[in-house]
Amino acid sequence: MLKISWVKYTLLLLALLLVFYGVYITVNLELSRGTVIIVAGFGLIILTQFDWGEIKVLGLEAKLRNTINDAETVLESLRNIALPISEISISLAARTGRWDSSTPRNELYSLVNSVSFELKKIGVDESNIDKIKKDWYYYTAFDMCNALAKNALEKLNSHRSILNNNYNKWVGGKPVSDIEKQSELLDPVKKADLEIKKIRSIFEEKDFSKSHHSIQEIIDSSVTLTPDEKAQFWSENQDLWNELVYFINNKKLCRPEFWLNYPK
Repeated sequence: MLKISWVKYTLLLLALLLVFYGVYITVNLELSRGTVIIVAGFGLIILTQFDWGEIKVLGLEAKLRNTINDAETVLESLRNIALPISEISISLAARTGRWDSSTPRNELYSLVNSVSFELKKIGVDESNIDKIKKDWYYYTAFDMCNALAKNALEKLNSHRSILNNNYNKWVGGKPVSDIEKQSELLDPVKKADLEIKKIRSIFEEKDFSKSHHSIQEIIDSSVTLTPDEKAQFWSENQDLWNELVYFINNKKLCRPEFWLNYPK
């Protein structure tokens, strides 16, 4: 360790301030800049943990004492510090879109990859890296399901509007005398409303690992959409569906360029 304790603790405090400032920058300003600051903080933490011997400036010689033991102690300390900070950084960045300041997908993806890479370099095992990315998994699955549901709702709402207009034209502001005809025109509107409600209710769930199948069942069993419209829907959304299924099963993007550039 650094022998002059006040120097060591001053540097350690500075390092921690850098890390937390990096988290702040990541969430509020720019992911890439914040990541650089966080990594710099980690590097300074490493510097404070070694026991340096004499350094001969002119000869450019340096002697490092107890290198192996110190290095392992440093890495263990760094892992213990890096994991919670990395989780906070990814979690806050993933959630910002829910606070009216959406984080661009490509920047969030870059942050997740950068943090994962840095953690691997200091020996963090894959299972722990996987845990700190749980909010990214959750909100990416949510956003993909939401995109699929949005496309489905556009189809259903369009039909519902037509059906409702037909009913209103038939009523024409007059008292209804033909109950059978009313039921014939109003029932399809109610069925469309029910299908729309079912899709919206999917997002009340906390686990999105099966939500895409719920959307699939609603579309495939829809009485509002015709067989041709169902086929057209799946043709138009096949790439999104494939990306969503792959992500849920593998916890990584199959074609990053597709999802990162998918319209919001």
